[in-house]
Amino acid sequence: MTSDDFLNEYIEKKLIKPEKIGFDQIEKVIKSAEKDLKVAEKLLSIDEGHSYETAYTAMLHAGRAFVFIKGFRPSTNFQHKTVVAVTAHFLGDKYKALIEKFDYMRKNRNNFIYEPWKIHISMTDAKSALKSAREFVELIKDEIKREHPQINFKF
Repeated sequence: MTSDDFLNEYIEKKLIKPEKIGFDQIEKVIKSAEKDLKVAEKLLSIDEGHSYETAYTAMLHAGRAFVFIKGFRPSTNFQHKTVVAVTAHFLGDKYKALIEKFDYMRKNRNNFIYEPWKIHISMTDAKSALKSAREFVELIKDEIKREHPQINFKF
């Protein structure tokens, strides 16, 4: 599926809407992702579950920044899933494993929040989530800078 076809389908389904979002706002969202990574690191010694959740939030913030840089905003109750799908489409098969981890973490985070009795997050899970989140945030920062090399981002 071409990118235009993908975007048109998501617009038609009202999953995304075109919106010009300023580079300053995108930069703030990336900085939030970076802060989330620091918080997740600190939470490791206190609570694995909350560390995992915060690592996922870092990925979500970075993913939203990526959707924003494409000129769109998620627009429904399925915002998290939409962010995963848009990043998966544009990053492609090269990053399939990382995107699958993002989606897996999305589902685990949902269970952690809404049905905590269904999930146990171990220290190994939390550390793996944090590693994936760091990799994902760096990837998104690189992609944003690559797409807009004329902008001097401060992240």
